[in-house]
Amino acid sequence: MEYRRLGDTGLMVSELCLGCMTFGRETDEEGSKEIVGRFLEAGGNFIDTADVYSKGVSEEITGRAIKEIRDDVVLATKVYITSEACLLDE
Repeated sequence: MEYRRLGDTGLMVSELCLGCMTFGRETDEEGSKEIVGRFLEAGGNFIDTADVYSKGVSEEITGRAIKEIRDDVVLATKVYITSEACLLDE
């Protein structure tokens, strides 16, 4: 696995990032953990998820899958906010 520096952070991430969008939807927890395990065995360390993937279930499954090796993984996530949530009360 090849690695690259993430911006100016000094953090090294695998060139391949595992996207977890299907976890909890098309892929059950057991299958998801198997995918994560294979990715890590191949040398990957960069994993991406989001709070809207499977209504948050993807983040939960991903968290359980990396629990024992959390300090060795770079976890990227995103948050979806509706435009209504951004409006301030006046």
